[in-house]
Amino acid sequence: MKRKNISKTAIVKNSKLDSDNINIKSGAKLSDVFIKAKTIDIDSDVILTNCKIISNDSVTIKKNSEVKENSVINAFNGVFIGERVIIDRDVVIGGMQSEKSKFHIDDDSVILFRTYVNTTRAVHIGKNVGIGGYSLIFTHSSWQNVLDGNSYTFADVRIDDNVWIPWNVTVFPNVSIGKNSTIGGGSVVTKNIPSSVFAAGVPAKIIKKKTNKISLRKKNTIIKEIMTDFSSYASEFLKINNSLKIEKNNVILKFNKHRIVFTNSFNDLKTNDIVCSFKIPAKFKEKFQWVEFDSKSSNNNVEIGKKFLLFLKRYGIRIH
Repeated sequence: MKRKNISKTAIVKNSKLDSDNINIKSGAKLSDVFIKAKTIDIDSDVILTNCKIISNDSVTIKKNSEVKENSVINAFNGVFIGERVIIDRDVVIGGMQSEKSKFHIDDDSVILFRTYVNTTRAVHIGKNVGIGGYSLIFTHSSWQNVLDGNSYTFADVRIDDNVWIPWNVTVFPNVSIGKNSTIGGGSVVTKNIPSSVFAAGVPAKIIKKKTNKISLRKKNTIIKEIMTDFSSYASEFLKINNSLKIEKNNVILKFNKHRIVFTNSFNDLKTNDIVCSFKIPAKFKEKFQWVEFDSKSSNNNVEIGKKFLLFLKRYGIRIH
């Protein structure tokens, strides 16, 4: 039985959707898109532009994700794209297909310009993973006749949460990269990488163990640097006048109608303040717009606050 449910607020322009089961939710925008799958499930506010997505199973794209121009995604056994994912321009995800071909990328992850991901076997990419441009990820390695003694490998690749793979990195089949690890640019990863390490080289080797714990004093210093940088960005690039005041327990960025206030004391706050801190007491969350760094969450509908949240991504701080 065919099922086609496209929201009245979704925009589907110059696109072909080849499926008997289509569900496209509100605010989705599809332009010059080709999708072929058993089921197509596109969540709200997804943006797809001049791209192709092909599967013999389901294609699922969760809300606020984007696939940009000239990208191709092909995985026989299913494509899953989580929330707030970005697949950049000219990315190719596919290659030789098999009954085990599968592609899964979870929330807040990014694959940048002209990266190639081979899906002869399954590729699983976790949450908050960054994959730089011109990188190569393979799930199979064969060409010469194996009966002549040549090597071959067919195996999944798994990249766990919060991994950073910079530009020009190659990942071989049967590799797992553990949570919070960083790979050096230009590296070739041929073996498993454990969690929370920095690895680099050809082939990649563990250089050092990472620690994600820094002192509160150091965190305060970093936030002060970021807000100073945002003050310059707002005035010089956005052309929004502001003044910056750095105190012992507060950093205050004053704009025309609102202030962005980083505070540890929560004193002398004003009605239109956007309050920023590592942990904000509930009583202040009830009174003010806010950004909480430890929980990576916010309650903010002010335009300058939204620009600040976008600016924080430069430093890897992704607030929802």
